[in-house]
Amino acid sequence: MPDVPHEITQVTLLEGIAEEEALRSGAIAILSRTAEAETVGYRFDVLVRRAVERGVAALVMRQSTLRSVTGESLALRGRLALLEVTDTADPLQVLDWLGAAVSGDSRNALAWLASAGAYEPAEFTDETTMLSEFSQLAGVRLASSSTDKTGAPVVIDGSPRCWIISPDLGDGPQIAARLAAAMISRIVSARERETLGPIRSRSSAVSEILLCSQANLAAISERAVDGGFEVQGWHAAVRIGVDATGHDDDMVSQIKDDLIPIIAQRGREYRAAWTAAHPDSSLVLVRTTRSDPGRDSDHVVRTAIEELLIELSSRHPSARFRVGLGTPHQGAIGLRNSAAQAGTALASARLLDEPVSIVAFDSLGLQRMLAEWLVTDTARDTVSDLLAPLDALGSRKAVIAIETLHAYLDEHGSFQRAAVRLNVHRNAVVYRMAQISQTLPHDLTDPDERFALQLACRGRLMSLGRA
Repeated sequence: MPDVPHEITQVTLLEGIAEEEALRSGAIAILSRTAEAETVGYRFDVLVRRAVERGVAALVMRQSTLRSVTGESLALRGRLALLEVTDTADPLQVLDWLGAAVSGDSRNALAWLASAGAYEPAEFTDETTMLSEFSQLAGVRLASSSTDKTGAPVVIDGSPRCWIISPDLGDGPQIAARLAAAMISRIVSARERETLGPIRSRSSAVSEILLCSQANLAAISERAVDGGFEVQGWHAAVRIGVDATGHDDDMVSQIKDDLIPIIAQRGREYRAAWTAAHPDSSLVLVRTTRSDPGRDSDHVVRTAIEELLIELSSRHPSARFRVGLGTPHQGAIGLRNSAAQAGTALASARLLDEPVSIVAFDSLGLQRMLAEWLVTDTARDTVSDLLAPLDALGSRKAVIAIETLHAYLDEHGSFQRAAVRLNVHRNAVVYRMAQISQTLPHDLTDPDERFALQLACRGRLMSLGRA
């Protein structure tokens, strides 16, 4: 093939070697069976020399046609391309196909599109490579855009993920874009059903375990096992809180939707599996192992979360992430305990004024001791009994009353310091405490009762993420 071939302007059929009419300037001359039989020995060199003299762009012949070294050298110097077709190819069919290609016949475009339409990528081909290979087969330029909605949408799970566009004009490129979008939608949807389905099933199982009552825990755990979640494994929970400037109410849901495919793309960690859930206002990630991972897992979990947050921050630059890390515990109750620890750590992380803050439950000191005490049934019953009169006021009034009582007791009965801590007027604290004293049956002057109420208030506020 010459480095600078002639421009192709027409296609002709060379029926005999002596024929002059087919050797035109800019032509692709296809040798008939008769002409090929005549190009033996020096006659091939003569044919090439005549084609070069007349400015022929290319000669097309069967692969078995004998060609001399001299003739090939003459063709290269004369910018004449020597092209081959299979021995079984009919010269007339080749003439028809090349004629359509050179003249821009719609049959050529349809042939390209048919070739692209039959494309099936290899099993692990990514979306970028799929589009590139499809584009080559279709003979048009195609690109993926996340903003240009005039293109053909790639729809995954009912929502457009991107749009396939073409800078080329005409119906052919637009049809190719729609075919490419349909192909990518079909393949990626099938892959995600296979890879994300089990993760979503485990996600639902974790949410149910964290939200169900103690009485229903056994039944929910059995369903979780059926859903593919290894309930009897060891679970280290991570709670992620999201704060964003100017965000809408769907921010956390969007981030959860991003988390699941990210987890799937990372694959299963060696001897561990990750699950994402959204049981409340925070997101919960759970790392599950079959055996006790020990304290060495803390570093593994923190590293994985830091890498995850880098990716989430790139997708949601306005979000500020607050993270609490729990310690590993076994079984369904252990999962709930680890999630409670992570919630306590998250409450502390929210106090830090940083773009991303991560707090481990192990580093919390007194709060950790209180949290470990609160996971027992006895402690929870004690807190409920002590605060029951305030709970009877209703959820909103109860929280205000408990926060006020907590500040008052922590400040050793000082109305002024409690007011500063609560950011209210001193008289508001005086009024609230008068109401609380009338509501509670406890003696606030008794040191033991004061201490019991102080622990109960702090425990309740920790569980609400307000301590």
